[in-house]
Amino acid sequence: MIGKALVLRLVSDGHDVTAIYRSELPVAFLDEERITLATGDVRDAEFIKKAIVDVDGVFHVAAFAKPWARDESIYVDINVEGTKNICEACIQNGVKRLIYTASAGIHGSQIGNSLISENAWPASYETAYEKSKYDGMQCAFEYQTRGLEVNVVSPARVYAPGPVTESNVPARLMDMYVNKGFALAPTDGLGIGSYAFIDDVVHGHILAMQFHGSGEEYLLGGENVNYIDFFAQLSELTGKKSPVFHVPYQLSLFIGKANLFMADTFNMKPTITTPWVRRYLKNWGVSSKKIELLGYKPRSLREGMKLVLESWN
Repeated sequence: MIGKALVLRLVSDGHDVTAIYRSELPVAFLDEERITLATGDVRDAEFIKKAIVDVDGVFHVAAFAKPWARDESIYVDINVEGTKNICEACIQNGVKRLIYTASAGIHGSQIGNSLISENAWPASYETAYEKSKYDGMQCAFEYQTRGLEVNVVSPARVYAPGPVTESNVPARLMDMYVNKGFALAPTDGLGIGSYAFIDDVVHGHILAMQFHGSGEEYLLGGENVNYIDFFAQLSELTGKKSPVFHVPYQLSLFIGKANLFMADTFNMKPTITTPWVRRYLKNWGVSSKKIELLGYKPRSLREGMKLVLESWN
């Protein structure tokens, strides 16, 4: 989702872009003369070396971001070793700058009322995904000693107009409320999230690339609201009064365990797992003050929701 929007923004700004995709080619790329397409996988070091040529900078957005994998080594293979392959290719081909896309989740949840910042770190990680994204970031930063300028951006809960996809989770919540006639909120519905609109997240990537310094990480957040406020704003925009059902923590935990059992036993992809359920008990509000100094101005959730709703009409 981020990669597609980023490529189209770079092209509209007048850049020539080499877009590496693994299996699903965005149709929007086909008519763009400034886009050179390369099909391959970040785990293929030789392919990456051949694909990353004659470029000034690389945005490394690729990742395995699914909530579950039968073999968790895939998180390391793609998110860490894949990052190493990208960095090695940059060094060998004389690329000057790399922007690595991490995740706000690598900083853990809020402590008290303090928003998550670039200086906060958890004692441990709930999920293999978060751990791999942290390790991928450290891998990228290590290449600064070899001359590669690296900055990192860590988006919060990204949402976008258009189709409701697996990665577009906030839009899925909106779709459930608007089109399914109900919504679900974990526990008491007071869990806080930071909702970042796709265009703002793309702008944050570009700001990190344009910044003259390196070795920095920037959190890309949006408006920090809880589930109750999320659906209240959606109700005001649409005029709908869909019921919001609160799912108790113990029931969520049971559903997560049942999903894992079905995945392990029948190879059915789970919709939620117990580590992700445990995150429901925490708040994930993000501070974007650091990158705001570079010109990052995230729009309100209401503004972003309106654009998503308009794309469905």
